[in-house]
This record gives sequence, C-alpha cells and structure tokens, in this order.
Amino acid sequence: MADDILAVEDLGEGLQRVTLNRPDRLNALNQPLTDALLAHFEGLRRNRDVRVVILRGAGRAFSAGADLKAMGQPDALQDGPRGDWVLRDLLVAMRACPQPLIATVRGAAAGGGMAIALTCDVIVASESAAFVPAFVAIGLSGTELGVSWRLQRTIGLSKARETLLTNRPIRAADALSSGLVSAVTPEEGLDEHGLSLARDMLKAAPDALRVSKRSFDASLEQPSFTAALEAEERNQMLMIVRRGSSSPA
Repeated sequence: MADDILAVEDLGEGLQRVTLNRPDRLNALNQPLTDALLAHFEGLRRNRDVRVVILRGAGRAFSAGADLKAMGQPDALQDGPRGDWVLRDLLVAMRACPQPLIATVRGAAAGGGMAIALTCDVIVASESAAFVPAFVAIGLSGTELGVSWRLQRTIGLSKARETLLTNRPIRAADALSSGLVSAVTPEEGLDEHGLSLARDMLKAAPDALRVSKRSFDASLEQPSFTAALEAEERNQMLMIVRRGSSSPA
C-alpha cells in the first residue's frame, strides 16, 4: 500500500476498502489523488461484485483537503476557474455509485476532505476526529462542494451556518450528538467498527442495498410526504418482483 496514492483492497464477500494514501501530507488532495478517486468511483457504478465500500485515510488524518503546499507544482489540484471541477465530479460519482459508502474518519476531515466524508452514506469517527469546513478561512465562500447542502440537512440550519461562517471544527463528541456521525470509537477500534458495519450491511440481498441507497437519496428530493411514499412503494414493488423471480419454481 505504501506505493499507491489510492490503495484499494477487496476484502471478500463484496466488501471493498479504499484508502487515501498520502499520510505524509495528511492525505491532502492533489490532482493525481483526486483523479484516482474519480476514476475509481465512476468505475463502481456498473460493478455488481462490490457491494459495500469503506473509505478511510492512511495515518492520523482522513484528509486535510486541498494540498495548498502543492500550489504551483505540476501535481497541484487544478479545480477552479478553468472549469475542471474534478472534485465536484467525484462527489457526484460517489452518490451515483449504488454501493453504500462508509467513511471511517480519524483526525482531520477538512475542506474537500470534509466534503468527501459528508458524501458517504454512513460516517463513523474516532475520538480524534474533527470536521473543519476551512473554506472561509482561506477566503472562499462557505458553500463549497455541496457542504452547505449536506450539513444544513444533517445538523440543522443554525449549527451548520455557525460552523461554516466561523470555521469552528466539529469535534467527535459534538459530531455524534448532532447526528453528523453515527458512532465515535476509540482510535484503535475505528477500523474494526467500520468493518462490522459493512458486514452487517452485507447480510442484505445485493439488490436491496443498491435500491435502498438510491431510494434514500430520492426521498431527500421529494417535495412532499405523499410523493416520498409513492417513490418508495415503486422501489419496494421492484424488490418484490425481483425476489419472486429468483424463487425456485
């Protein structure tokens, strides 16, 4: 794994673990790493062998966000006025792939790293985790990379806007109490907790995981409770038909 900027492990039974592997730079996002992430998640969209994905960072941080020290270097992140918004495309690809995504966050998840964590379906954190928007601190708008869309829906308007306008980190205990993460573990227990969650998900039928993820996202976009009921019922009928067609005659 030491030589791979993005390390991918197939752990069997449809479980895959993806590791951002620049620990010497706190897994900061440069162009090669972001390109590798985009290519990987775009490739998962039609992959039926992988059923659940765990996403983590190597070393003591999830990701420090854009690698600002690389600015002016050939491998610097190129997102910006040219319209080469690979980070935006990455987040879209993460939501489009049908596999549930589990982020296991230790240390900093800052800027683009926070955006990547928020794009996952389930986030678990170690006691050292800190979610830092970082955008305002470097002179940008606090609405970068869909963070405001996700955070306001997750922890509420006031707390989300306080966080985005002040750049105050959301540390592990507050992330748990606000619902930003589903669990906080000791440092040494984080990876195993993520694996345990993934194994419980894998007990479901493969199509159930794929349809559920898409249904969850669709429900967030529905204009009314009645519309959500209708969409959910259509997906449930699809599962019933598939289950019936797979039963022995």
